[in-house]
Formats: sequence, C-alpha cells, structure tokens
Amino acid sequence: MTTAPELRSKRLQPGGFTLLAGVALLLTACASAPLPPTVALDAAESAIGNAELANAGRFASAELAEAREKLSRANSAASNDQMIAAKRLADESKLAAELALARTEAAKAVAINTELSRGFDALSEEMQRAGDQR
Repeated sequence: MTTAPELRSKRLQPGGFTLLAGVALLLTACASAPLPPTVALDAAESAIGNAELANAGRFASAELAEAREKLSRANSAASNDQMIAAKRLADESKLAAELALARTEAAKAVAINTELSRGFDALSEEMQRAGDQR
C-alpha cells in the first residue's frame, strides 16, 4: 500500500500541467501545414489582369510571360501543399506583373512624347514657312 507522501510525489505538479500543455500546443502548431496563400495568389492574378488591360503583352511581353509562369508555378505549389513556396512564387508573380505594367506605361509615355515632339516640329516648320512668305 502506498502512503500519502508517495501519492503526492507521483502527481503532476501544478506548473507541470501548464508546461505539458504548452509543449503539446507547440508541437501541434509546428506539425500543421501553413494555410494556402490565397491573398497573395489573388493579388498576383489581379496584377496580371491590370498589366493585360494596359496592353503589356505588346510593350513588356517577357515580364508578363514571367508573371504568368510564376503564377502557374505558385498554383501548382499550393496544390502540392508547398504553401511557403506558393506564397513566394505568387509574390514574385505580382512583382513581375507590376514591372510589366510599369514598363508598358513608360513605353507609352515615350511614344506620346515622340508624337508630341513630331507635332511640335511640324508646327514650327509651318510657322517658319508662314513667316518667310510675308
């Protein structure tokens, strides 16, 4: 038969339960897979859509193709429960699409500037001819 002091020594100490629960929670948290990066995937899709609307395929086709390829790889990674890789690829896809959009806007600005410069030159020539005829 066991005595009362022996029973007390076999019981879990008050702080021991908290420690045990904390360790169990930590192990559970580490073992569970990260959630799918749906926000990052949606942001990448939106950025690609914006680039396509701006006609990036014409002005920055390489960057747009890279964005699409990385989004495809991000979706594949998410399907294979590789959530960290999926988020990284989705973020890279978004950046590539934003770069495509920026290059497209820059190319359009250069084209507009060139057109305005030609118009200015034509107007200057016309004004000079009109002045010479007086």
